[in-house]
Amino acid sequence: MSISRRDFMRLAGAYAGAVTLPGLAAASASRAALKFIDIHHHYVAPAFVEFNRRFAYGGRVNVGAMSWDLAADLRDMDAAGCAVALLSGFTPSAGGTPQDRAALSRAYNEFGAQLVQQHPDRFRLLATLPLPDVDASLKEAAYAFDTLGAAGLTVYTDAGAKYLGDASFTDLYAEMNRRRAIVFVHPHSPACCVNILPGVQDSVIEFGSATSRAIASLIFSGTTVRFPDIRFVFAHGGGTVPYLIERFLGGTQAQLSPGVTIIGTQSTHLNQPPGTALAELRRMHYDTAQINNPVALRALKSVVGASQILFGTDVWYRSVVDSARRLASSGVFNSRELRQVANGNAIRMIPSLQRMLAT
Repeated sequence: MSISRRDFMRLAGAYAGAVTLPGLAAASASRAALKFIDIHHHYVAPAFVEFNRRFAYGGRVNVGAMSWDLAADLRDMDAAGCAVALLSGFTPSAGGTPQDRAALSRAYNEFGAQLVQQHPDRFRLLATLPLPDVDASLKEAAYAFDTLGAAGLTVYTDAGAKYLGDASFTDLYAEMNRRRAIVFVHPHSPACCVNILPGVQDSVIEFGSATSRAIASLIFSGTTVRFPDIRFVFAHGGGTVPYLIERFLGGTQAQLSPGVTIIGTQSTHLNQPPGTALAELRRMHYDTAQINNPVALRALKSVVGASQILFGTDVWYRSVVDSARRLASSGVFNSRELRQVANGNAIRMIPSLQRMLAT
């Protein structure tokens, strides 16, 4: 897909819903000294709106659920002291044909790459894949890395009935492992659990549960052990995993912190990896999007440590300003850990971000 700059600006500006920004006076002193790298930052491509018009919502585009404005986004980043955002969008595993979904991935990624090209000091791309089609996903991953210069990939927690540990994804994981790919995992409404609780949106409960299922699928299928160089990043603090740690440990035990040993649920029989599930959880990464509060952040830090936590916002659903302010004022991290979460852990994963942070 080729879009002129004039068409790009017209299409980008067509999506209303600018973020409401608090004033700079609301920024805390600790936050003002930080520069943030946002690992969880959504954008909308015209192809995605068109795909949904054709295959979802009964032919009616749900603009309210896909509101994103480039100019407002940049203002929000500036107000929060956010230097860089890693852009992510997603390809549904249903709707249209496999060819339609592959075309959507390509168009989505090319639109994201144009955003990066036009704002090289502000954005990097996490490219979407058309799962569950492994061959098409391998092709798109190669194009995203080798032609578009993507920093990583992004997938949903499942592709239809298949969670991420499914054996059918082995060839894709082998390639991701070879490239030491960053793979950002985001939840959606899983096939099992759509609209199961009247009056409660799927995002309230099922998104966190879907993330936990994806993590369990990867660990207990042995995927993370077989492909140790894939760098998984899970949205929303890993869902409910911090609260399920005893169940994940099964009949094993592990040291959660100095002097604190936890014993797994004895009746839970799982294919434990070497070093227990806790060791695998501590090799993965987790963002702070939608959990920028002391209760959730403290639980996540207790399980995986500050070194595995990355700043995330979930733009366009939450603003960068609000997310940064709440993270900095949570009281969960000391000053060194706060710098790690704000940008240091992301730079460790993607060293080239250091140069962008300095601009």
